[in-house]
Amino acid sequence: MGDFLDLYHLVEIDEFEEVKDILNGNPSLALGNDEYGFTLLHAAVSAENPELIKYLIDLGVDVNSRNDEGISPLHIVLYPEVAECLLDHGALIDITANDGNTPLHTQVSNGEESIDIIQLLLKRGANPEIKNAFGKIALDIAKSREETLIIKELLKNS
Repeated sequence: MGDFLDLYHLVEIDEFEEVKDILNGNPSLALGNDEYGFTLLHAAVSAENPELIKYLIDLGVDVNSRNDEGISPLHIVLYPEVAECLLDHGALIDITANDGNTPLHTQVSNGEESIDIIQLLLKRGANPEIKNAFGKIALDIAKSREETLIIKELLKNS
């Protein structure tokens, strides 16, 4: 497990060449996960490196892998170009976590700093009418947080 966790950290901090060296020597490490079910692809979304993401997907890491809470890499994406990369490689835009939240729910919960990703998800076909386990659609979350910009965006796409 230590080898995987070391590799996970290298992926998070975008040590791409070192990651490639390790995986060339032991490609099966690419398919591992940590104690919470996070995969290397979950780590890679924080590195803002689409090339690293493509590399991991090419090694067989599931673009729709989910951790113990059902969270996929698309749920935790921080950058629009990374979201584009995941979607271009088959990420399910309306994949749900265990709590029923889609990536759109999650990004709306993150607030206006996620507006670019919210716009991208909507443009790529995210369904804003999906209810989570609490019966809330993305618009309900935006209203409860008084996120005016997000509310306008969601209303435009409802």
